[in-house]
Amino acid sequence: MNFQEISNTTIGSMMTWGHMIWIFFPIPVFCLVLLAMPWPPKVEKVCTDLVGSIFFTRVSVGVLYIRLVWVFVGASMLLLSIATRTLRYGFGSAHVPCSGTSCPFHTGETMWYRRASRYRAERNFWLSLFTIVLWLLVYKIYALKKKIMMLREDISTIRNDGYKQTHSSSDKKKD
Repeated sequence: MNFQEISNTTIGSMMTWGHMIWIFFPIPVFCLVLLAMPWPPKVEKVCTDLVGSIFFTRVSVGVLYIRLVWVFVGASMLLLSIATRTLRYGFGSAHVPCSGTSCPFHTGETMWYRRASRYRAERNFWLSLFTIVLWLLVYKIYALKKKIMMLREDISTIRNDGYKQTHSSSDKKKD
């Protein structure tokens, strides 16, 4: 890739990173807050059901119906692959080893621009990796929270069933 292709790719992908900042971070953070806060049991159930409705809404992608969570995880993986590719191939010029303040091939402004582009690409890599981790973390916490709620319902059903142990095993031995 030459310098012009790198700048065109960077400008073209800036909207993608804008989407990531305004869509891909707030949704999982909001879901994590709903799942992690110690709510009363009824509010906890509503919050868990709300997260479930956000995650497991089926959306149509052409003729394929897919859960929304997998759309977000897939888009995050796509962003990670773009960031990885940019880091790997976007800066693979013959004059990359130029360092310091003097370079026979580049001016000072070009050197600073190249460094800034490199740091931005590294930042984007870590942000996209963090986004995937956030989505998978929310998915796992949701699954655990759903299991906890199911077990609590089972306990309350058993308690309200009328099954109460009136005699302990030691009382039976005495009789």
